Amino acid sequence: MYPFLADRERRVRMRKRMRPERMQAAMEAYFARCDQTRERIPQKGGGFSERQIPYTLYGLSEAVELSAGEVLDAVRNREGDERTRRILHRGLNRVAAYIQERALLGELSAAVAQGALKELGLVEEREEELAPLQVVLDEQAEAYSR
Repeated sequence: MYPFLADRERRVRMRKRMRPERMQAAMEAYFARCDQTRERIPQKGGGFSERQIPYTLYGLSEAVELSAGEVLDAVRNREGDERTRRILHRGLNRVAAYIQERALLGELSAAVAQGALKELGLVEEREEELAPLQVVLDEQAEAYSR
């Protein structure tokens, strides 16, 4: 495909976005649906546990009828109108807060949380590697280790 056609298609699609009021309502409906929906998970010993359906970038983007990339581009690159950007930015912040809360509560591993936050563009990649750590015990501490 020719690059200028892809850019043109993107601009046409940006113009066809839903209005900010409808986008706000769709986003709030998505979060409410997640909060109210409980997923039942069978346990090994019998019975079930329930947990909330998680907030995700892809769930949010589906609710506002955009691709995940378009949501991120609208917020990062300042595409579209200011009101739409603010609405999408609040939605992304809510998803990020959910991820952080679940990680702090131990319901989500740190690696998964960091990967999800990185996808949202909220975690910077480190190019430098940490120096190896070397522990040296003095004679007294070495005696305790035996």
